[in-house]
Amino acid sequence: MWDVDGELDAAVMESAFRHVMGEAEVLRVNFADHDGELRLVPRELGDWRPFHLDLSAEADPEQAARDALADLVRQPFDLERDLLFRLGVVRLAADRSLLVIAYHHLISDGFGAGGLLSRRLAEVYTALVRAEPVPELPHPWDLEPFAAEAVEYRASQRFTEDSAFWRDYLKDAPAPAQVPRVALSDAQRSALSEPLSSADRWSEVAETIGMVSRTLTVPRAEADTWTETAKSMGLWMSQLITAAAAVYLRHRCDRPEFLLSLAVGNRVGVASRTPGLAVNVVPVRVAVPLGATFTDIADTLVDETYEIFDHAACHYSDIQRAVGTVLSGRGSFGTVINVVEFVERLHFGDSPARYSGATTGTFEELSIGVYTDGSADSDLYIRLDAPANLYHRAELRFIGEELIAHIRATVTAGAQPAGALDVVFGAERHQVLRAPNDTRAPLPEATVAELFALQTEQDPDAVALVHGDTALTYRELDERSERLAGELRRRGVGPETVVAVAMPRSAGLVTALLAVVKAGGAYLPVDPASPAERIRSGVGTGPACLLLTDTATAGTLPTGLDVPALVCDGLGPDTAADGAPEAPAASPARPDNLLAVLHGSGSADAATAVALTHRNMLRFVLDRHWKDGGRGTVLWHAPHTGDALALDVWAPLLNGGRVVVAPEGHLDADALTEARAAHGITTVWLPAGLFSAIAAGHPERLAGLREVWTGGDRVSAAALRRVREACPELTIVHGHGPTETTVFAACHRLPAGEPVRHADAVGRPMDNTALYVLGPGLAPVPAGVTGELYVAGPGVARGYAGHPGRTAERFVPCPFGPDGALMYRTGDRVRWGTDGRLDYVARADAQADVRGVRVELAEVEEVLSEHSGLARCVVVVKEDGTGQQRLVAYVVPAAGRTVTADELRRFAAGWLPESMVPSLFMVLERLPETAGGRVDRASLPEPRFDDGTYRAPRNDTERALAKAFAEVLELDRVGIDDDFFDLGGNSLRAIRLVGLIRAELDQEVSIRRLFAARTVTGLSDMWRDLAQSRRPALRRRTKAGAVL
Repeated sequence: MWDVDGELDAAVMESAFRHVMGEAEVLRVNFADHDGELRLVPRELGDWRPFHLDLSAEADPEQAARDALADLVRQPFDLERDLLFRLGVVRLAADRSLLVIAYHHLISDGFGAGGLLSRRLAEVYTALVRAEPVPELPHPWDLEPFAAEAVEYRASQRFTEDSAFWRDYLKDAPAPAQVPRVALSDAQRSALSEPLSSADRWSEVAETIGMVSRTLTVPRAEADTWTETAKSMGLWMSQLITAAAAVYLRHRCDRPEFLLSLAVGNRVGVASRTPGLAVNVVPVRVAVPLGATFTDIADTLVDETYEIFDHAACHYSDIQRAVGTVLSGRGSFGTVINVVEFVERLHFGDSPARYSGATTGTFEELSIGVYTDGSADSDLYIRLDAPANLYHRAELRFIGEELIAHIRATVTAGAQPAGALDVVFGAERHQVLRAPNDTRAPLPEATVAELFALQTEQDPDAVALVHGDTALTYRELDERSERLAGELRRRGVGPETVVAVAMPRSAGLVTALLAVVKAGGAYLPVDPASPAERIRSGVGTGPACLLLTDTATAGTLPTGLDVPALVCDGLGPDTAADGAPEAPAASPARPDNLLAVLHGSGSADAATAVALTHRNMLRFVLDRHWKDGGRGTVLWHAPHTGDALALDVWAPLLNGGRVVVAPEGHLDADALTEARAAHGITTVWLPAGLFSAIAAGHPERLAGLREVWTGGDRVSAAALRRVREACPELTIVHGHGPTETTVFAACHRLPAGEPVRHADAVGRPMDNTALYVLGPGLAPVPAGVTGELYVAGPGVARGYAGHPGRTAERFVPCPFGPDGALMYRTGDRVRWGTDGRLDYVARADAQADVRGVRVELAEVEEVLSEHSGLARCVVVVKEDGTGQQRLVAYVVPAAGRTVTADELRRFAAGWLPESMVPSLFMVLERLPETAGGRVDRASLPEPRFDDGTYRAPRNDTERALAKAFAEVLELDRVGIDDDFFDLGGNSLRAIRLVGLIRAELDQEVSIRRLFAARTVTGLSDMWRDLAQSRRPALRRRTKAGAVL
């Protein structure tokens, strides 16, 4: 579309339109089906006339024009009957008009219509309005030579070589770049949806065809700076923008390598002077090392593009066929970059015209176009187009503004590494770095032993610990632990020494742990029921200088522990009674001394343990959330080898509460009910799996509790809703954080009566804790954008005991804190909400590329969790026998329910795209868990993609189809009941199968029918219908009817 500044003579413009379209045979074509063949048919112009709309009298002529153009774009073309272009003039005022060129993308492209055709229209109009002879076209715009050139290329050796190049180039290619969606508040969405300029308002026309489009403006002065920077680097402006976009995609997609799509004019030979369709989109492999400078990245990308441009004549669809796979479930090679450089200032007579961009039609991926209006002083326009089902208007503006910020950053980066680019400034930087992390609260310079002594002094006769019929007051627990601490001191226990404690959950275990702490040492809890080798490995982790155990456990421990043992319940009431020397004076531990060596909440490696200090523990137990819950009665049932001991034992004991020791065995709804009734339990910690199981079967059993903490793994919204509905007075707290940050770094509190809005709320940071959402280069990302969660503050552990290398990988310098401060890299992908709360997206390692699409496994799990027949589920990626990545769902039915794979597959298909529906569902009695309550994915049973139900083909038809299935799927055999897509079939393999059936079996089948049939028997049953259909072949013919 061209915005003409001046009066246009409507009659002359109509003559110019008809003259030019009379010349453009290449644009006057239809597609006709003749005897089963699709033919490209030239046609005459006939009595066609361009449209002319005079909207100058409207109250808002521009809005009226947008409405009229939306109607124009919305009307479909009849490929057999219509002229496939719509040309005309919209008059906005006496001295302003819009020249509109609308066409079907099968006949032309941006350069053809916006370049060659537009220039010719201006040239012809100017000659006619000045009563001058119309210049002859230097080259005719005929169809036959244009089409013949394309046919000759496809039959040439060069086409074969180009196809081979792409097949090799895209072998083992990385995934396509697809910008993740942005979470915006309603207020942000409303503000960002507002039009930015006149250019942005014209882009609204795209919404009528299922697209969204935004146009952002870069002022001319700034664009000139970009141009000068490009020149200084030896680049064209288009190359600078493409390289900067690659850096942006590296940060947002969080991929070191990815595919990017580049639009290329492909204008060579006849196509260089004919306005027919020639544009192509080609993939380019992009690598953006975070340590590389922008200059290095740009130079590498330029070299890469020069190589692929030699093969750009091979059409996009031919590249896909050559590669043999559709690399994206969206049907693309990733985000498209199109820098338009053909626009020039036109004059229609004496009236100058400015290019106003184009509505590009429908496509399947985000497209970023860059252009000017053709004038010497034009601003630079960056236009983003995308399907409306991928992004909304506000998101596109957000993405566009981020892209421009990255271009600005790269222009001024100099020798700065790409990973260090920081584009979050001012109020936005405060919003994501400072405001949510203002969590300072009093934190005394004390140890766990000193804090326990303070509670004992304040209320010595309060009951501290209940185990069966035994109840110990704070005074009694203090005295018992002090006697044992004296013995430990005599044996050399003090600061930075590690004592392994191998005892079952009991009052004696609490006494032993407290004694180690009082002696100044650090405890390493060991589960005596563990396998012998795991116990040996665990004791050596510290390494421990002493092993504490009790009489009942001592005989069960394995031999060869290579550490002296002390049976603590055999010491008697006075450990010094038998002439033992007096305990040496305590060498008091300090807040930064070692307190505990614990295995991480997700670790299955006995040799890897987290070293926690007293300061770490005090940060957790003195948090404001424990002011009430910690002083109540807490049920201790979690394994004592993990960090849940802090919730079940240390939080209540160091806040004046009471610990009730649960009987041995796993807690369930019945045991919880009994304990609550017998002991007045007010607070309980339920790992995600147990919480979900109770929610699915007996959520009412949680009634009567004051507070339930859950976490350690993902809890579905369905589980939270069931508990809320059954227990409206219950406070539910969802904690988030690994052992490395001392239990929880953040929590989301649902007070009594508050509804469940979604399950992904990480919440706000705990006291004295800072949460940072960072990109791959450790720069903060804006609110709403997904990044990786890093945790800083006094809760961050010392590191991994005995593993300095692994410690350095995960505990990294914090660029936002004091010198020397560390932060912990969690591996969790999260994003800030505009309300200052953190939302969980997925584990960084819980993403997968399945059938070319990046799948968030948590999203699949959340959908399956809504099924009323499931208590729990987990989705993982497994490789089948063909090397294909497959989604496998492991599910646990709710109590008293049975579910089938077909039922679950249908349910998932009702909510998820086909690429995200699991290929296999495995029903388990329970999911394996780590000691910390997380699903132990490493212990899930291996999936059985072939379950032994093979049925051989029964006739020639089934044998032929089974052979075709097996060839496409690269399998030795396929049974007649085997599902094509469950066996690893995807969109492109479906295309290959359809082609094989057509070529080898001379039968017609559509992909839609293949998706419906799915099996050999399904297709065989359709055979009679399929045999009646013949695939039309594409042919071209001349006006005389000759086939091209």
